[in-house]
Amino acid sequence: MSGQYFEGAAGRKRGVKFGFALLMVLMLLSYTAARAQQVTRTRLTSSEQSGKLTLSARVADLTSAPLETGSVSFETAKGSLGSAFVKNGTASLTVSGLPTGVSQVTAVYHPSTTDYAVSASAPVAAVSPAATSTVPSFNVTANPSSATVTAGGYTTVVLTVNSVNGFNGTVDLSCSNLPSQSTCTFNPVSLTPPANGSITSSLQIATTAASGTAAKNVVPAGMPFGRGGLTDFAFLLPGGIALVGVFAVRRKHGNALKVLGLVALLAVCSAGLTACGARYGYLLHKPFPNFGTPAGSYSVVVSAYSSNGTSVEQATSTSSNCTGAVCVALTVK
Repeated sequence: MSGQYFEGAAGRKRGVKFGFALLMVLMLLSYTAARAQQVTRTRLTSSEQSGKLTLSARVADLTSAPLETGSVSFETAKGSLGSAFVKNGTASLTVSGLPTGVSQVTAVYHPSTTDYAVSASAPVAAVSPAATSTVPSFNVTANPSSATVTAGGYTTVVLTVNSVNGFNGTVDLSCSNLPSQSTCTFNPVSLTPPANGSITSSLQIATTAASGTAAKNVVPAGMPFGRGGLTDFAFLLPGGIALVGVFAVRRKHGNALKVLGLVALLAVCSAGLTACGARYGYLLHKPFPNFGTPAGSYSVVVSAYSSNGTSVEQATSTSSNCTGAVCVALTVK
């Protein structure tokens, strides 16, 4: 009887252990599934109207629900045409032409968070409006044309300057429409493409992290005893000197001690006013906190100019959404 009891107890214990192990496995699988990136789908269509080519990308999850964040870059065999932010599940780009020899475009979705996965559309045939000009000129493409950074970090974009119709002048680069507390750097900032060839420059966009938001424990320069300690110093040290001075003045012997007493009393006033004045000046003019580069989506405009001494030529983007030579869709987190 006792053997059967112990055997049953052992069986129940094994059953509890198995159930606990199964529960842990299920919890681990649930956590892994929750942390996994959600699959996205990107579909691209194109249309031409009034000499303009419009590329429209629709981005959705597996349930066909449209996405509201991220950006889409429109890629060709010769570089990116540009990028557009996703809104209501759609990102659109209108261009006036395609690079020579390009007949297909692919849309690539770039999520702004790690919750979603990158996806690309199938290549779509696109016909460029006919280009009849034979005037030497140049254009600029960016790779990648969209980037996501955390405040305090930086991103690098490769700019390609392409010569058209034998252009071989010097091109100067600049940028605008940057978010606050950020900078852009070109390497090199001036470059000369070979006739009907291309040359590259690296664009680095650097952002700033927030700082200076907690300055309670900061000891300003010139305050060696701390924020509160300086007040104590302003009274204790001059007070001690004052006692010595009063004692010296009251003595009947020695004119030198009387002079020392007067000097000590003057030192009390001078030291007290100087110390209190330094503290008052700091409290009245505290250092301003640096809030860093604000989070958001920005379209950084890259401009490209070339001058021959008598005239200036500016490259224009094939995208009607960009006011410069090329634009970079920047997302700051």
